[in-house]
Amino acid sequence: MDNTADHTPARVDSVLIEELVRILGADGVVSDADAIERVTRTCLPFHALASVVVYPATAQQVQSVVKVALAANVPIWPVSTGKNFGYGEKTAVYDAGITMVLERMNRILHVDEQLGYAVIEPGVTYKRLNDHLKQTGSRLWADTAGTTQHASVMGNALDKGRGLTPMADHFGCLCGMDVVLPDGSLLETGGGPTGNNAVRHTYKWGVGPYLDGLFAQSNLGIVVKAGIWLMPAPEKFDFAAFEYKAPPEKLGAFIDDLRELVMARAIRAHPHLANDFAMMCILAQYPYDKLGGRRHLSDEAAAAWRQQHGVARWTFGCGLYGSSEEVRYQKRMIRKVLGRYGLVQFIGAAVRDDWYGRLIRAVAPVVNRWLGKSPEFTDVMVPAIDLFRGIPTDEFVRQAYFKSHQKKPDSDVDPARDGCGLVWIGPVVPFTSGHVMKALSVTKQIFDKHEFDFFVEVIVESARSVILLVGVFYDKRDAAESARALAWYHEAREAYVDHGYPPYRATSMSMASALDSNPQAKAFVASLKQAVDPHNLIAPGRYGTPLR
Repeated sequence: MDNTADHTPARVDSVLIEELVRILGADGVVSDADAIERVTRTCLPFHALASVVVYPATAQQVQSVVKVALAANVPIWPVSTGKNFGYGEKTAVYDAGITMVLERMNRILHVDEQLGYAVIEPGVTYKRLNDHLKQTGSRLWADTAGTTQHASVMGNALDKGRGLTPMADHFGCLCGMDVVLPDGSLLETGGGPTGNNAVRHTYKWGVGPYLDGLFAQSNLGIVVKAGIWLMPAPEKFDFAAFEYKAPPEKLGAFIDDLRELVMARAIRAHPHLANDFAMMCILAQYPYDKLGGRRHLSDEAAAAWRQQHGVARWTFGCGLYGSSEEVRYQKRMIRKVLGRYGLVQFIGAAVRDDWYGRLIRAVAPVVNRWLGKSPEFTDVMVPAIDLFRGIPTDEFVRQAYFKSHQKKPDSDVDPARDGCGLVWIGPVVPFTSGHVMKALSVTKQIFDKHEFDFFVEVIVESARSVILLVGVFYDKRDAAESARALAWYHEAREAYVDHGYPPYRATSMSMASALDSNPQAKAFVASLKQAVDPHNLIAPGRYGTPLR
C-alpha cells in the first residue's frame, strides 16, 4: 500500500560514477554496496537501497550533480544530514538512484545581531549553530528540536519539524532561500532583485506568489542556503515542571485550560505533554520481565513500573520568557490554573552558573527521592531545561534504544546505524478537549489492537492546534514485531485521516501516498511537478508526487 520501494529508477552505470567522482572527488562518492547499506539504514520497518551516495560541499557541486544526473535520467534523493530518526533518515521511497547527502555544506554564512537571523547551509546542525552563537558571544538563541543535536537546522525546518521555544515553528522561521532547480539553475526566493534584495532574510512574503512554501515537504528543488530567524535571549528565563495528579476524568478540562493559558500568552513555549510510557522510555529500559507472556505491558504492570520511578500519568516542562514582570505573570497564571490539576514547580534556576544554581542541582536528587522519584528522573532535569533555552542534546533521542538494546549509549548516539526500531506519526488535532480526547481514544485502541505500549505526547503546536506525537519502539531483529509495527503505522495513519486529523509530516513509507485523501491537491501538486521537473529528477514520490 504505502511501501513504494519496488520502483527502480534508471541504472547508475560506471560512466555516471566517473562523472560524479570528477565533480566531487573520490571521497565525495560512495558506490560500494555495503557502505551504501550502512549510510542508508533506517529505524523504520522499511528500506530502499540507493545505487550511489554523493556528498557535495558547495552549491556549485550540487548544480553539477543535478546536470549530470539529468543527462543520465537518474533521480536524486536529497537529504540534509539524514538524522530524522523514525521518519526515514537517508532512505528514499524507491530503490536505486542517487542519494545526495548535504552534510558537508555546513557553513554559517552570516549572523545578523541587530535583526536576529542567520544565513546557513543545509549541513549546519543544531549543535554547530548553538556552538557558534555561544562562542561568538551572540545575544541570540537558536531554537532546537528535541531530536539529536546533530540534526540539520534547515532539514528539520523544510520538513515542518517543531521546536520548544517561542520560535518553535521552524519552517515559519525560514526566510529567503537559494534553491537548485531540476535543470541545475539557481533560484533566489524573496521576490526582490537577484543579488540585491536587502530584505530577503527579513521579509517573508516578497513580491508576487510566496515561493519559499513551494520547497517545504517538496521535491521541486534542492535548498542549498536559507535565512533562519533567531530569538534574542530574554531578560528573564524560568522553567515550569508540571505533573498531572488529578483523576483521569478531568483530563479534558485540563486540556481546555491549557489552551487558554497558551491563548493568553501565559505559556509562550511549545511544551510536550508526555504520557507515563513516553516518560519511562527516557528514564529506563523496557521491562521485559514484567510482560508475563504478553506482547505489551498490562495496566497493572505499567502502573507498578511507573510508580517505581515516581512518574505521573502526564508530565510536561515549559520555558518562561520575557521581562521580570512578564515571567512573574506567567508563573502566577500557570500556578493558578495548572495547580488545580497537579504539581507545579519552577526549577529554571537549576541551569544557572552561580552558587544558587549549584545549590539547586545539589539538592534536587534529595528532593526527588523524597518525592518518590528515581535518580534517572534527576539526570534529565538540566537537559530538559536547556532544550527550552535552545541548547541541543542527545539525551532524549537515546530513548530509541529503549526496547531493542540492553542499555542506552552515553555518547555517539545513532539509532539508525545501531539497528533501533522506531516509527513516528504526528496527527494534527484541534486544541479542544473534545478533539484531543477523541484522538487519544482512537490512538489507544490502535495500540491495544496491535499489542504495543501506548506512547503519546501532546505537543502544543499553537493556541489552536496540537500535534499528537505517537510512536512505536520495536525490535528490528524480530521480523514478526517489525511486521506488527508496519501494520500499526498503516492503520494509525488511515484512522487519523479518516477522522480529519492529517499527520503533519510523512515517513518514507507513506510519502508517495501522502496526498491520496485530497485528489485535487494531489493533481495540482503533480501539475507543478510536471512544469518544474518534467523528467521527475528530484525525489520522485516525495510528499504525494508521482514515482514514475
